[in-house]
Amino acid sequence: MSSPVYIVQGSNAAMAQEFIAQNPNARFLLLSENPIEKPPSGEYISCVGSALDEEFLRSSLEQALERWQNIDGYAHFSGSILLKPLHMTRIEEWEGIFSKHVTTAFVGLKVLLPIFKRQGHGSVVLISSTAARVGLQNHEAIAAAKGALEALVRSCAATYAPVRFNAIAPGLTRSRMSQKIVGSEPALKASLQLQAIARLAEPSDMASAVTFLIGSQSGMITGQVIAIDGGLSSTKRMGL
Repeated sequence: MSSPVYIVQGSNAAMAQEFIAQNPNARFLLLSENPIEKPPSGEYISCVGSALDEEFLRSSLEQALERWQNIDGYAHFSGSILLKPLHMTRIEEWEGIFSKHVTTAFVGLKVLLPIFKRQGHGSVVLISSTAARVGLQNHEAIAAAKGALEALVRSCAATYAPVRFNAIAPGLTRSRMSQKIVGSEPALKASLQLQAIARLAEPSDMASAVTFLIGSQSGMITGQVIAIDGGLSSTKRMGL
């Protein structure tokens, strides 16, 4: 069996780096706005440019197809965090969150889907958040953007089958973006008390789920959002 070819959007993210490390036999087209920080040891093409630039994305995909002839999966890790109540959120901050999380996925899929349709197969994994399904204080912008991504997953799964679309919804995960919470002992303790599994998730936890969903072993799973949040979105701790 030939090695799978995966597109990794936002390849400098900690989850993306873990996903790459967990798939040493895969070949990667790495897309990022800055040079990748930790190049993989295997076969890859690295392209630096804007995730909103269709021509950049199209030329990058052409490079991958010229070398490998097919593309098996697309993992979208672009994103950011904004923790601010809605009435204090500036319109440019709101638009920036949607641009990072939703519009980059839209542009990437717009360029990629004709290739998947021509191939007759492909797998897409997007990154949502527990904030899209549980009301969390000061998460209005990120919750709205991630809710849009989850709706996109379900609609695309219906429109473009047999191409598969899924997402993971992380809870609090160790990363540079979550450092304000993780770096504060009171904030971290309060957050973990909401979870049935009271530990901080690692990027490797998320990467393992992406690896499963993007690969052939999950071939009957599509249109799903898998929560990886220690039970935050599905259990209620009573403090007993």
